[in-house]
Amino acid sequence: MAFDDVADPIGQLRDPAERTESILGQPFSNPAGVLDWLSPSHIVNEFVKSVVGYDIFGEAAKVFAGDWEQVWQAAGAFRNLGGAMGELGINVSHGNVELDYSWDGNANDAAFMYFGNLSSTIASQRISLTALADAYEKAAEGTFRIGETVSGLMKDIMDAAMIGAVAASAGTATIETGVGFVTGWGVAAYEAYKIAEAADAARKLIATASTIVGTVVGEIQALSADTGILAQYPLPGAAYHHPGSGIE
Repeated sequence: MAFDDVADPIGQLRDPAERTESILGQPFSNPAGVLDWLSPSHIVNEFVKSVVGYDIFGEAAKVFAGDWEQVWQAAGAFRNLGGAMGELGINVSHGNVELDYSWDGNANDAAFMYFGNLSSTIASQRISLTALADAYEKAAEGTFRIGETVSGLMKDIMDAAMIGAVAASAGTATIETGVGFVTGWGVAAYEAYKIAEAADAARKLIATASTIVGTVVGEIQALSADTGILAQYPLPGAAYHHPGSGIE
């Protein structure tokens, strides 16, 4: 006996959107721009480390390097898959009810219970997959937006470091004559102050982004367990045949 589907799960499996139109200031419009600071020159990096005492560029790279646009698009794929699972659950449930109208007996009762549980479990995947999509979006959008702010700070640090390094070199070069010594090192000290302020602000934002990612990773791990619940309902080893049908 065949049953017509009442829902269209395949129609839900469309390509995820590249970006959302509902968020002000489109994220991922220029993904590479957030990492423009990722490769500072050796002189700049060493000057910054000598000022703040740690590798702020390295700390930022650990959190923000990566294709967060792809993570965001994965969220869309999870959401579409969740929609498909919801529609598939509806079809299984509809077929189960239709079958129950035309089949009686112990085998039917067992089949009705099996497919009833299976359909509700399949449909429940929509909730888990949608929550998983939300978690991926939270990680991608939150990290990317913080990364944009950090990117501005890192560029300020690089600019200040280049000026400071040149000024310090000029101050050292004129130390014997005294001409330009005070000015050179004065400029270097001021740029060092700017670097320290920007690095402190960047480090706080990096910590915030790390917290967001850490929290979301925990959510994803928990939700991944929920999406594995279908394994509790393995398909029968063979199709059911009535004992009187003569089919082995």
